[in-house]
Amino acid sequence: MSHVLKSFRLALKMIFTDPINLLLAIIPTGIALTLYLLTITTIYRNSDRFASLFRSYIYTSDQADLLAKLLTAALIIFIFFLMSWTFVIIVGIISAPFNSMLSGRIEKKLIQHSVDPNKKETLHKIRQGLGQTFKNELKKLIFIALVASLAFFLNLFPLLYPVGIFLVAVLLAVQFLDYSWSRHDMHFGACLKDVLVNIIPYSLSGFFFLLLVTVPIINAFVPALATSYYTVLWLHRQNKIQ
Repeated sequence: MSHVLKSFRLALKMIFTDPINLLLAIIPTGIALTLYLLTITTIYRNSDRFASLFRSYIYTSDQADLLAKLLTAALIIFIFFLMSWTFVIIVGIISAPFNSMLSGRIEKKLIQHSVDPNKKETLHKIRQGLGQTFKNELKKLIFIALVASLAFFLNLFPLLYPVGIFLVAVLLAVQFLDYSWSRHDMHFGACLKDVLVNIIPYSLSGFFFLLLVTVPIINAFVPALATSYYTVLWLHRQNKIQ
């Protein structure tokens, strides 16, 4: 269990002490923040259209403008909640090539104590592996959709809320553990065994990241941090590092 906490410090160190790892972490984070800004800006810029909808039903323009502002604020809040719960899946797919390379570099650094310092070569490897990476992401997305559907069904019954939250927490951990699993060509049975053997550390850490995902803006940093963290934690649990 000590690895659950110890891995956080090492995960941060592996990102911030390597310029290329930091770059691989910043790019998906930038993508996430850009999605936030574009969505919010689009809604805000179209607030005048909302006002025009109300002017035909309300006598004063001041009241129409007030309702439009309230609707704009409500939509922005709704977008924040929507993005919070769909964020890791959407941004995870977009950032998959970067996260895959980040995970591989961290493992190589911790196991072999050396990584490729060439930025151009790193980006070239990302482009080369795009096909396989997105293939793996598609398989993972199907699995996530199935388990998420089960978790949603369980959440319809108050007594089963804890089970549903537990499944979502494990699911979040699996999404980032998969980079290590895929790199080592682990088949489904081996992956399932890994989850069952390490169900407590994976679920506890998954619940922590689940909390971070629900916080707007902060969740923009989750994909890179979770990728680094679960790479380190998996290596700890496999006794590849101490």
